[in-house]
Amino acid sequence: MADAAQGMIQSGEMRQEQTLTPQQLQSLDILYAPVLELQQKINQELADNPVLEIVDHIPDSDDLPLPGSKEEKPELGSERDDIEDELAKIVELAAEGSADPGEISIPSGFDQEDEDERHAYLLNSIADETSMQELLLQQLRYADTDPETARIAEFVIGGIDESGYLKTHPADIATGAGCSLEAAEQAIRLVQGFDPPGIGARDLRECLLLQLERKGEDSPELVNLVGNHLDEIARNKLPQLAKSLNIPLEKLNEDIRKIRSLNPYPGNEIAASNPVYIVPEVSVERDGTEFKVVSDDSSIPHLRISKFYLKLLEDPNTPDDVKTYIKNKLTSGKGLMKCLDQRQKTIRRIADIIVATQHDFLEKGVEYLKPMTMQQVADKLGLHETTISRAIANKYIRTPMGLFEFKFFFTGGFQSKGGEEISSRGVKEIIRDLIENENPASPLSDSKLVSLLKERGLDIARRTVAKYREELGIQSSHLRRNF
Repeated sequence: MADAAQGMIQSGEMRQEQTLTPQQLQSLDILYAPVLELQQKINQELADNPVLEIVDHIPDSDDLPLPGSKEEKPELGSERDDIEDELAKIVELAAEGSADPGEISIPSGFDQEDEDERHAYLLNSIADETSMQELLLQQLRYADTDPETARIAEFVIGGIDESGYLKTHPADIATGAGCSLEAAEQAIRLVQGFDPPGIGARDLRECLLLQLERKGEDSPELVNLVGNHLDEIARNKLPQLAKSLNIPLEKLNEDIRKIRSLNPYPGNEIAASNPVYIVPEVSVERDGTEFKVVSDDSSIPHLRISKFYLKLLEDPNTPDDVKTYIKNKLTSGKGLMKCLDQRQKTIRRIADIIVATQHDFLEKGVEYLKPMTMQQVADKLGLHETTISRAIANKYIRTPMGLFEFKFFFTGGFQSKGGEEISSRGVKEIIRDLIENENPASPLSDSKLVSLLKERGLDIARRTVAKYREELGIQSSHLRRNF
């Protein structure tokens, strides 16, 4: 009974716990996200927040004019009576699915002299995407077409990538198949009639138009939007677009919802696998005898606040509830922009330290990689070690020595007798080289490796050498001798 009573006694001890604010949580989330995941987060925010829009260039100065500034702002237009309804519908904006797959590359022409060589090219080109290519070839076998067009269509199918886009130029198809350009175009149109809708398109616009045509929704308005205004839709410039097209925002949003229902990557529906794409955060380039960090900001959209909504905020005729709505979205948008800016600056600063520390690695290779810890970088940047850990997670840097994860550069190490520091990765690379160049008749023992390392000024214990050899997947000398 006493125990039960004692268990019911409330503790008077007070503990101090730190609770992160939503803004701090968002900042950590943005910092942790790699490029491709970050693109998705930005697209979602663009869809949810109408005050944000994408800019084509990196602004030289702050591109976020505040209410009350004297910067010129666009006119509102004449739809004042419907402004509340329009704002409610603008929340459903479409930014997703607007990523352009890029310019279609034109590979060199085929050099085959006869049909056997051309067919070999076809087999080689589709080897990596068996399921998608086989499905298209099955549809081709049942297609109502003549044998010659079917033969050319095989080359078209061979030029379709995993996203469903035709990457081979029609002129190259004509060269490879030994046919006219008109016949190649006819075969392309045949394949574009296969499933899934949009397959075989040359670019995003053609892909979406093919899908609209298949669904019977290729009205002049939708065709015009897809053909001429995808960029404006992607940048959330819908009020201006509605005004220029002389249509209500309600109608524009309805059309955009139809476009959003389309698949910009039709090949993903039938591809054998979903490949993992790596987009480096930064690149390292040679600058004379030194190296410099170059940021590739093209992978991450640059955002700004729409002047249209800033004008609404200043307009005395704008209802109070609409102003409250805009202010909330403005706060959210500015918060995202600040998080993105902090993320890019943090990653760039870390990359700068890596380049400053790892000059010898960039010049000579892994053996010259110097030890570096996250705590050391955190101390230099005045940040917490966990912030560095989040910043480098799942992120890559392109260097003259190849593409590496950021975390590759964070490793412990040793100091030679001459005072030179070398990372544990560098030591492993030296051990690998020694073993690869050993005499097969007399494999190097762990003790011998220790001696050879000492000759290089590295005093490393035998058990450490054995551990590194095991991590490298290299058997001990007596086992290698038996093979």
